[in-house]
Amino acid sequence: MEIEEMKIKGEQFLELEFKETPVFWERKMSELIKDKVILDLKNAKKALEFFGDRTVYYVYNLWRGIERYKKIKDEYKLNFDVTLLKFGLFSLTKDGETFLTYGHRHEKNRGEFYTVLKNECYLLISDLNKKKSILVEMKEGTSVLIHPRLIHRLISIGKDCLILGIVPEDAGHDYNIVKNKGFPHHVFMQNGWLKIVENKKYKGFSIEKVSAKKLSIPIKKLSKILMYPNKYKKFYEINFSE
Repeated sequence: MEIEEMKIKGEQFLELEFKETPVFWERKMSELIKDKVILDLKNAKKALEFFGDRTVYYVYNLWRGIERYKKIKDEYKLNFDVTLLKFGLFSLTKDGETFLTYGHRHEKNRGEFYTVLKNECYLLISDLNKKKSILVEMKEGTSVLIHPRLIHRLISIGKDCLILGIVPEDAGHDYNIVKNKGFPHHVFMQNGWLKIVENKKYKGFSIEKVSAKKLSIPIKKLSKILMYPNKYKKFYEINFSE
């Protein structure tokens, strides 16, 4: 999927240019630390003091500023958002917890669609009832449908990553479900390798790692799938490669 109104500059570190300017907002290190949605708070606070309050990610609301996506919102009731997740660590060294988005679950029974526009990242999804987490490797061009019962967040893994998210306008975001707790698992960089670390605030959670596939779903069909996840359950089964 391509955003014709957006130009991407750079490879490891990305910059965006828009023909029409969308409304955007940013999430800083200080907020993620204050709300305790990361795991290694001790080193994160040291990094904040040393580096200052860095931006961890930007969210561009295409439906608030770009005419084509305003029309899509009016017709299909879908919000198109682009997230620029920066690469970085909550640490003063080359080892530490990787940058991530806050994480949330939807307030209403609405699904969400993620597709990677540039570079790669992880998507961490967790089912709190089944005590199961899945770490999804998302490469450029791959996509995932996220069921509304799952908490989910994006995780940086080496380069800035650009992700398109499509969600019904009334889905809502429940951030409190991860506030002061984080996720059952977190991702760290250690000796040049990525390491999954268990969060002791959760107990008995399993985790598996899978790879996302490329999905092509027409917008009219996608709207129905996201609006009525119980009716389209088969689309929310793990559509990942072996």
